[in-house]
Amino acid sequence: MKRFTICPICGTSIKTENMSKHIRRVHSRDLDSGHGYDANHPLMTGTKMDMDACDKLHDKAARFIERNKFKKAIKTLQKIPKDYPDMADVYSLMAASYAGLERFDDARTYFEKAANDAPWEWRHWYNLASMHLKNGNVADARRYLNKARAVGVPSDAEDVVDELSEIIAKFLEIVISEKPYLDSETYLALGDRFNRGVAYMEDKDWNQALDEFEYIVSIDEQSEKAYGNLGIVHLFRGEFDEAEMCFNKALEIDPEYPPAAINSTLLNTIRDKVAKDPDYLEKIGYQTAKGYF
Repeated sequence: MKRFTICPICGTSIKTENMSKHIRRVHSRDLDSGHGYDANHPLMTGTKMDMDACDKLHDKAARFIERNKFKKAIKTLQKIPKDYPDMADVYSLMAASYAGLERFDDARTYFEKAANDAPWEWRHWYNLASMHLKNGNVADARRYLNKARAVGVPSDAEDVVDELSEIIAKFLEIVISEKPYLDSETYLALGDRFNRGVAYMEDKDWNQALDEFEYIVSIDEQSEKAYGNLGIVHLFRGEFDEAEMCFNKALEIDPEYPPAAINSTLLNTIRDKVAKDPDYLEKIGYQTAKGYF
């Protein structure tokens, strides 16, 4: 038996015999301690349900995750109604399952739901920080880990939070070493603007998104991600020549950058279809690949 195993959720190296305890402590509630509800945050009221059955489904799903049976965990969790009082924990387990299946965008979405549903719980912010770091988003990883500390980390979990903090610091150090023209504060500030730009893209506010990404490339001319997203913005503004230039610039910086490669390939097809149907861009919505900072 291996002495150490990588946690499928946060990537931390854990002694094999301690994996169950780690998942229960950090990524879910302690299954042996009851609900552990905070008196300041009473249970929700609403539709009557079989609480015992829901609790059993919750705990069954947690055990599936411990055994890396992520699809079974998801199917089990989907049986729990939305007004279940521990819905934040359900979202967290859903996220853990998607992370185990390497569906990281879905995992991030469910960790966000968990954190928004129970913002007083440090572990939801910790999990969200871990997932953003997996996606290479160091700015949000640091921001969410700071939120975890702000709401209070129990003494028996400080080590794991400190470990993630060190990983984020090392990641930032590596990134900055590759961009010697930026200091860490500038890099993190650009990360905040990048994330605002992505939010504007998701809201289809192309003008605001344009401002954010143009600012980023004015400071960091070697950001393939910013150029890639800038290309998407130009595309949905109907500015195909500008979009092509941005995709090409992103690929010049990193010839293997997947979103720019995908979008560059799609561009000519989209251009031809818009020529035949001026409303085509509205019909396809937001289907191109975007990058995260």
